Amino acid sequence: MKFVIMGSGGVGGYFGARLADAGGDVSFVARGRHLEAIKSRGLKIKSELGNTTIDPALASDIPEDLGMADFILFCVKAYDTESAALAIKPLVGPKTGIIPFLNGIEHIQILRKILGEENVLGGVANISALITSPGVIEHFGTIQTLRVGELDNRSSDRLAQFRTACKRAKIDVPIPEDIETELWQKFVMICTLAGVNCLTRLPLGECRTNPYSRKLMLSLANEVIAVARAHNINLPEEQIELTMKLLDNLPIDMKASMLAALERGDKLEAAALNGAVDRLGQTKGIVTPANRIVYEALSPHENGS
Repeated sequence: MKFVIMGSGGVGGYFGARLADAGGDVSFVARGRHLEAIKSRGLKIKSELGNTTIDPALASDIPEDLGMADFILFCVKAYDTESAALAIKPLVGPKTGIIPFLNGIEHIQILRKILGEENVLGGVANISALITSPGVIEHFGTIQTLRVGELDNRSSDRLAQFRTACKRAKIDVPIPEDIETELWQKFVMICTLAGVNCLTRLPLGECRTNPYSRKLMLSLANEVIAVARAHNINLPEEQIELTMKLLDNLPIDMKASMLAALERGDKLEAAALNGAVDRLGQTKGIVTPANRIVYEALSPHENGS
């Protein structure tokens, strides 16, 4: 099997390196100084689970140079979804499986429209990893989980092949009962975390212990849950309790990647997160004032500084 990693940052670079280290045929799409470092010194992973360096690593900033793929791990920022999908089109054959690991929910339909409905699977990544210097990715903690499924939840040969490759690489790959439900559960969590982090400019611990910012977290989460149910997503009855329990168990210094981007002056995924909640709510007559305020407050920073 041939893997192409479209977006070799913390998520894509980490899982791509693990697959390569286990003997997989893996190519990386990267850019800038990160690409230069990968090509000259390899891709280095630092992790409690074991360090590794993929050297040589086949990497390029021109996806079509890498040839047709069996699987593409699509790990770009949400605002780059359309342009990145068009860039990988030459790599996609009739049987290519495209697995997006993005923040947000609307990217699935964008990818299906551009790359074909049968090619796109659902994917949820659980990991804390980031580029700490060009060519170097650091993994924090020991969680490294990929939840992947066909969007109609059927079994398939390609899913079995992907899980076998991940198990060989010692990546956790539990079988989701309903991948669309898992996508929305993550969407609820990340919209709540990113929303409260970015409005307060504070890490999670301080947000969840202050009664007023905790109330904001509950409002954000409940709005996303209401939108999901209006779109016929099968979330558990106790979803708000599950979301808050998850957030309460995260480290006190946890920050959503969108807050880190805001602090650096980078582009934001606000439109794909809280902005999407508002848009999707409007289509079903669901009012989402907390998420709308988050998006409106962040919109002046959306394109970076």
